[in-house]
Amino acid sequence: MVATAKLDLVEVMDISVIVPVLKRFDDAARVYAEYRDRVASSGKSYEFIFVIDGQPDYPVATLEQLQRDGEPIEIIRFGREFGESACLREGIRQSTGRHLLFLPAYFQIGGAAISELLDHLDEADVVAARRDRRADAMFNRLRGWGFQKMARFAGAKYDDPGCLVRAVHRSVFDEIPLQDEKQRFLPLLAEVHGFKVVQLTLPQAESDAGRPQHKPGVYFDVMMDLMAVGFLVRFMQRPFRFFGTVGAASILSSLVLMAFLLFQREVSNIPLGDRPLLVLVVLLLVLGIQIAAIGLIAEIVIFTRGDGKQHYRIEKIVEHVSADA
Repeated sequence: MVATAKLDLVEVMDISVIVPVLKRFDDAARVYAEYRDRVASSGKSYEFIFVIDGQPDYPVATLEQLQRDGEPIEIIRFGREFGESACLREGIRQSTGRHLLFLPAYFQIGGAAISELLDHLDEADVVAARRDRRADAMFNRLRGWGFQKMARFAGAKYDDPGCLVRAVHRSVFDEIPLQDEKQRFLPLLAEVHGFKVVQLTLPQAESDAGRPQHKPGVYFDVMMDLMAVGFLVRFMQRPFRFFGTVGAASILSSLVLMAFLLFQREVSNIPLGDRPLLVLVVLLLVLGIQIAAIGLIAEIVIFTRGDGKQHYRIEKIVEHVSADA
C-alpha cells in the first residue's frame, strides 16, 4: 500500500507527474518542457518527480538547474539499477498528487495527446495509452501484434504493454501494489480489482516510430511476466482449477494409453513387460497425481492462511430510504 502520510504534511497537488529514467532517454530539458507545457495547459496544479535508475549518463545537472530556476521538480536517484517498478514505487511514495501521470524519459506519444489523457480521468480510474503505430517500422508492428495475441491469451484486452504513458487515480495503488515488473499490466490488474479502465489510441511520437525498442532479452522477460500475470489473474484464488486440470489430463492420458496396451495384449497377444509405452503410462499417472496434489496443497494454503482481504471493489452503495424518514 502506498504511504499517504506525506499528503497530510504538504500541499496536495492535483497531478504528480512521475518520470522513471531508465536506459533510454531523450534530452532532459526538452522532455521536461514539452511535458510541463501540456500538463500546465490543464489548469491544474502539478509537480514533477524524476526517478533516475542509477544512470550515470543522464544529465542530472540540467534538472537541478531547472529546479533552481523555480520549476516544481523533485529528483530521486538510485545508487544502481533497480528497475522500472522500483522507480514507480518510489515516485508514488514521494508524490502528493491526487492523480498520477506516468511518462517515460523519452517521447512515446505526441505531446498534445497528454491533455486528452488527463481529460479522461473524470470518467475512469486508469487511463492507458496505446500508440498508433501505423508509421512504425514493420518489425516493431509485428512484435506489437505478437504481444497483443499473447495478452489476449493471458486475459488482457489492453494493447501495447510497452507504453508507459498512463494516468491513474492515486486510490488505485491503495489496492494494487507494484511488484517486480508487473507495472506493464497495470490496466489488467486494475480492471480485475474492479476499477474502471479506459484505453486511448494516441499518435506515436515521430522520434519513437521506427526506432529499435529493446534488446531481445527484454522481450523474453515481458513474455514471462505476461504468462505469470495471466496465471495470477485467472488462478490466484483457485489454483486447483489449473493444477487439477493439468493433472487430470495427464492421468486421463495414462489411462487411455493403458487401455490401448491392454487391448493389444488381449487381442494381439503382445506382451506388456518389454513395452516402452508402459513406462510412459506409469510416468503420466504419477506425474498427474503429483501435479493435482500441488494444486490441492495450494488450495489448502489459501484456505487456511488467507489474509482475509477483499478481492473486489464496491463502486457505489445506494441505501434504501424509508418514506417515514
